[in-house]
Amino acid sequence: MDLQPLSRPSPSSVFLCCATKLASLANSVGRDRSRQYVYTTVNCRVSTRRLPFRANEDAQANMFSVIWRHDQLLTMLGGSASESQPRKRLRLHGTDDLPQVDILVPCCGEPVDVILDTVRAACTMDYPVSSFRVRVLDDGASTELESAVAALRTEWPHLFYHTRGRQSGKVFAKAGNMNYALFTLQEKAPPEFCAIFDADSIPMPHFLRATLPHLLQTPEAVLLTTRQYFYNLPSGDPLSQSRLHFYTCENAELDRRGLAQDAGSGALFRRQAIIDAGGYPTYSFSEDWQLSLVLKGLGHRTIQVQEPLQFGLVPTSLDGHIAQRNRWHIGHSQQLWVLMPPTNKTLPRSLQWSIAQNGVFIMAGGLGCLISFAMVPLLLASGQLVPDISPLLAKAQFLLAVLHIALTWAYGLLQSAHTGFESFPFSRFENIWLAGAHMHAVARFHLLASRPKGSFVTGSSANSWNRSATPTSFQKLYHNLWHNGIAYSIVVLLATIASIVYSIYTAITTTDDRLLSRLLTTIAWPPMLHICYLSIVSYWAPVSYLLNPPRYPERKAGLALSETGVVLPSPEVQQAAMVLGKAPVGFYRQCVVVVLVLGGLLLGGLTL
Repeated sequence: MDLQPLSRPSPSSVFLCCATKLASLANSVGRDRSRQYVYTTVNCRVSTRRLPFRANEDAQANMFSVIWRHDQLLTMLGGSASESQPRKRLRLHGTDDLPQVDILVPCCGEPVDVILDTVRAACTMDYPVSSFRVRVLDDGASTELESAVAALRTEWPHLFYHTRGRQSGKVFAKAGNMNYALFTLQEKAPPEFCAIFDADSIPMPHFLRATLPHLLQTPEAVLLTTRQYFYNLPSGDPLSQSRLHFYTCENAELDRRGLAQDAGSGALFRRQAIIDAGGYPTYSFSEDWQLSLVLKGLGHRTIQVQEPLQFGLVPTSLDGHIAQRNRWHIGHSQQLWVLMPPTNKTLPRSLQWSIAQNGVFIMAGGLGCLISFAMVPLLLASGQLVPDISPLLAKAQFLLAVLHIALTWAYGLLQSAHTGFESFPFSRFENIWLAGAHMHAVARFHLLASRPKGSFVTGSSANSWNRSATPTSFQKLYHNLWHNGIAYSIVVLLATIASIVYSIYTAITTTDDRLLSRLLTTIAWPPMLHICYLSIVSYWAPVSYLLNPPRYPERKAGLALSETGVVLPSPEVQQAAMVLGKAPVGFYRQCVVVVLVLGGLLLGGLTL
């Protein structure tokens, strides 16, 4: 057994505070410059957040600032971590003395052909067949799937089919299915490691050889999560279904500190550590997220690998996308249940409160964005945003506001460059237009709806968004406008644009010599101008989807027959997953526009 790095070393340094930024830059020759600049910029930007602004939209601006600050604090903490460099690619070589691994494939009603593609890919991994087993965990109790797996066992005897059936007293959800494998099926012959794949996530042949080395050389790490790639994404990914910001920004920074969040499919973990932690938490639908919180709370390290090692499916309808995101947020709202029996008897009390607070913070962030974006038109319609103060103070305040927004944009652009331009500036706000749908789904679930059953994974026939009936164009439009909340997005978008026009019109038509001052303290007030930009960009996404619905490629179009005779993501799909490091069309144009706007605001502020 031999561990070897695959990629060139990529060292990085950090800056301890914005007061030492020049000295740090002087000592950074030959190091990872993009990360250095990001780290320096975020220190400066966080410092300007404490500037003494006086404006009537302070509460709203502070809400957005808190959300931005989450990313920025992750960058600061990640930059000061002991492992502040990108994780190297490793490979496990040899065939002797390799650890035993169980590949777990939980399923519940997905199309059999989808499940079997995943199963075949898992069975043909580049790993000795005597050292791993593939277990299909069928909560749908499908006789068709059982027969198909039995037929495959003639070729791959290390493949097994299991089902719990619909027994009373069992948790009929993905967490319960996983725990059934961990505590019951593996009791007599427990493996050292387990890997989990969703029924629609096809693993690459080198998955185990690429992931095991990271856990083998880091004994304190108990779980490794891999980034999820997809082979049926539409061109441009208009709904941000690839979750680029989460993987390349948030989880990448958490990984530097050994605190990566488990993304579910494609995870590899030490079985005994999960057993000692009580198995997968069953108090929430988001069992993967909760498991990460529990493991970190117990002092374990969790890490992430960015390498393309699995390819899955995204929902191919707006219904499916919204329902999937709603389920995640319902899962976060359920984190409060960790304080209740029987969970509160198995976890330390301090950890319970930490998990509950995490859920409250996530829900409060969504609610805060919903309220803040709705307030934009009201604030602009109210008139002057900045109270009348002395000209000197007004000028100082405006220039500091320009500096604050300039650093905000610098951080966003540098963060995008640091990810190889996979993530766009302010992509943290992707899908923020769904905040209303999330709040409605959470309220409906807790107040009206009965507790849903089943795994509710992307392709399951138990999901309402996978029904075969095809609605008419009018039915689809009505459903998208009212049930999917696009009507609300249109209202907010139009109200924001109308309030901007109204604010400009009011400033121009007022007959006095304070035109510039009125513009700079209303629509051109830097924080408000930036918030208007975010609002328009965010709420345009669903409108654009309605006007020009994306075309999702057929599932089989993204697959190709491999040398081993099983289907894998096509070479084109795999190539698209590679980071080219090139700026997308319009990136530099956006930089120029930002510089020109900020420069114009700066000149205008000097004349106050």
